Amino acid sequence: MIRALGNYYSKREVRILAEESHVIRTYGDTDFITGLRAIAATMVVIIHTGMLSDYGTVGQAITLAGKYGVDIFFVISGFTIAKTFQEARNYRSYLIRRIMRILPLYWLIISMAMALWMSGLFSLPQYMQELGSNPDFYNYFMHLSMISYLDYRVANSVLGVEWTIPIEVFWYICLPPLIYFGKTIPRTLVIIVVLVIMTALLTFASKNLFGTSLPIKWSPIAHGHLFFIGVSSFYLRQRFKEAQPPQTVTWIAGAVFLFVFAIFVKFDGRSEILALSTAILIVYVTPDRAPWVTKPLTNGPMLFLGSVSYSIYLIHNLIIHILGDTGMLPSYGVKTFIVVYGITILLSTVTYLLVEKPTNSAGRRIVDRYLQP
Repeated sequence: MIRALGNYYSKREVRILAEESHVIRTYGDTDFITGLRAIAATMVVIIHTGMLSDYGTVGQAITLAGKYGVDIFFVISGFTIAKTFQEARNYRSYLIRRIMRILPLYWLIISMAMALWMSGLFSLPQYMQELGSNPDFYNYFMHLSMISYLDYRVANSVLGVEWTIPIEVFWYICLPPLIYFGKTIPRTLVIIVVLVIMTALLTFASKNLFGTSLPIKWSPIAHGHLFFIGVSSFYLRQRFKEAQPPQTVTWIAGAVFLFVFAIFVKFDGRSEILALSTAILIVYVTPDRAPWVTKPLTNGPMLFLGSVSYSIYLIHNLIIHILGDTGMLPSYGVKTFIVVYGITILLSTVTYLLVEKPTNSAGRRIVDRYLQP
């Protein structure tokens, strides 16, 4: 059917129609990255439900590794920014696609959560209580305008995970003019060193001024190096896609080993190991080179979970809070994870079909219809 449409539509329009007809997102030889998104989202749910925290040292290591799912997302976002920007006609078309990808669902979930907290039916979220913020117009405005990282008291006060989204938008806007620095490893390293030094200095200043590092921890600067690692992985993948570099299998096997090791064993530097492992996999993995990697990451369930991973990320903590307030949340552990993850997947499927896919498609149509060269 899609092939027959080629008589009436351009190739690009046919590709868009094909994408819109499927629930699962497909990206060709980088489908495995969707599987990595599924792993990252699941890791975040694991830590917030304390899934294996009662199962000894290994269980605690796996549970605590969940917080590094965000780092994996940031590396993948850097890759996606570079890829989308290269494929776009211009900066404006690129930015519209990115904004339509992330903001509509974010605004919806933030609005729903804010309405719940303002209703008084539920207790206020943890960070809202701890940092003394309120579900008021100021808080709501800071989130809608994507500048909540400017006030750490509200940056993570509504969903308990939303601090990352304004950071994504910040780098959506600012990274393309700086992509030049991510095209080679030496330039990427220079940027990383600069960002790490800036983060250290600002963290020191924040602790002295505010008594906490949260203003920097929840800021774009502290995580910019992960986006640049993702950008660099995009250009290295382009370079190595046709001409296979030596020891490719060794690089892939080493990255998989380090990725798994960093999840199961607790040690300093797990964040950096998971970020670099993710980048190496993005650079080297193709279905031909490493089917033992791509097949587990591109089976139906993994691709589905990766496709709805953004919804999973935004919604799951809200589910935990509501179930806890209503006395329906099992004690921390595997039961909690199963209940929360199951409900989250169901709701994420709904938001993906009713919000994410339509708004993504709307972004593509806006670019194609109104931003013709």
